[in-house]
Amino acid sequence: MDRFKELENINLSRLKRKIPLLSKSYSLKYVRETMHPDPPKEKLEKLLQGTTLNIYWFLLTHPEGFAGIREIQKGLKLSSPGLVSYHINNLISVGIVAKNEENEKYYVKEEIKSGIYGFYFRLGYHVIPRFTIYLGVFILCLIVFLGFLLTRGDRYILDPSNWVFLFVLVFGTMVFMYESLKIWKMKP
Repeated sequence: MDRFKELENINLSRLKRKIPLLSKSYSLKYVRETMHPDPPKEKLEKLLQGTTLNIYWFLLTHPEGFAGIREIQKGLKLSSPGLVSYHINNLISVGIVAKNEENEKYYVKEEIKSGIYGFYFRLGYHVIPRFTIYLGVFILCLIVFLGFLLTRGDRYILDPSNWVFLFVLVFGTMVFMYESLKIWKMKP
């Protein structure tokens, strides 16, 4: 907050002529109060639990990218709009959700990559476990290898190194399938 001490000492009447925004009743106090410092990871992980986590996830995966309070309430089957508003205000206070002033709807301003969210990546409005990428690569390699195995003949099939490679591909596919399903079940 020391960086604002210099700004408070500046003559505001001189700045109002140069910067039109200051003439519209903006003050340094307002700017200071609306700034969101980066919240610590512990605070985010503590905040992103239960209903707050469900609301964040709803906004993150919403097809339009933003939603109003009533829409969130109906989508999550919550008891009241006040409850949604409370949790939205908590998310706004740490700076990861913002409100669009034009349509009065909320959107995710900053994606979180800690905790459970470190295991997901976003593809449009879909949130997918990152292990599915690895699973896709292993399945593709397995299909290509089986194609080679079937088209090359008996000599290729009987080679022990090919069986080791096939074992590695099948094992990797099973591991990444298990991990993808486990992460998918953890989503809110």
